[in-house]
Amino acid sequence: RRFWAKTPMFSALCAAVGLQALESANIVGYNTKELEKDKFAIAALQFEDTDGSNDINKVVSGLTGVSYADYGSGFTAVAPQIQVPKANGSGYDYYYYLTDGFYVDENGDDAEKPGWCDWNGTIAGDTVAGAVASGELIPGVAVWVKNVQNSGTLQVAGQVPIDSSVSQPVPATFVLRAGAYPVAFDLNDTNKVVFSGLTPGSYARDGANFVNTAPQIQVPKANGSGYDYYYYLSDGFYVDENGDDAEKPGWCDWNGTIAGDTVAGAVASGVVPVGYGFWAKGVNSAFTVTFKK
Repeated sequence: RRFWAKTPMFSALCAAVGLQALESANIVGYNTKELEKDKFAIAALQFEDTDGSNDINKVVSGLTGVSYADYGSGFTAVAPQIQVPKANGSGYDYYYYLTDGFYVDENGDDAEKPGWCDWNGTIAGDTVAGAVASGELIPGVAVWVKNVQNSGTLQVAGQVPIDSSVSQPVPATFVLRAGAYPVAFDLNDTNKVVFSGLTPGSYARDGANFVNTAPQIQVPKANGSGYDYYYYLSDGFYVDENGDDAEKPGWCDWNGTIAGDTVAGAVASGVVPVGYGFWAKGVNSAFTVTFKK
């Protein structure tokens, strides 16, 4: 995955990899995610368009679409797709990339063009044409992506979101979330991410059962083999600067050790890589996660 600040070399670098140059007063760049054939992956779409919008048709590209003319309404089973959780958590909007998505042009005439579409083949966000899905991505929320017929590379390009912070609620049940900015971050680094309203678990109170009672985050492993699990405890174990056993609140691995504390033998790093989404669950109560630029 690559991420650049805007420099005089940026346009040349974009051209070298087939990207159109992006002009913005803010930091611009792109990242990519490799997709296996016909297999869902969780992705973080962490750039916005240079006009400040989060329109899927302006920031997401790289996959080969199918044609409505070839598949008719059956395109939903064969086209690359992205599923975006709705803001209220009630379900998903479904978007499909077509070579001949329907829209209404500036003259009010029926027209076709490539683009991410709703379930009836209308370009997402084209309200004139009656699109069901808005095409608006939600900062801090991850999506499901699947390239049905081939492996491929999802590409997200644009500018870093303008807002200095982005907050998202996490209910007691599992939801998909993602860092709002294209940088890796440590769950225990309060300079990058802040969790408020947590009801922490406790090793002293619950023993090994804290894995069922503590707030939980699951981050997909890089090799796709499963997830790294993190639990928020009031008494996470670590080794302090004097080499002594100590406790403090924080995100921990499955044995109650503060994530990333290699001295204490933590199994999981606590880092969410660039472009990765994750599952989050409050368990006993809701909490809020705030991503900081």
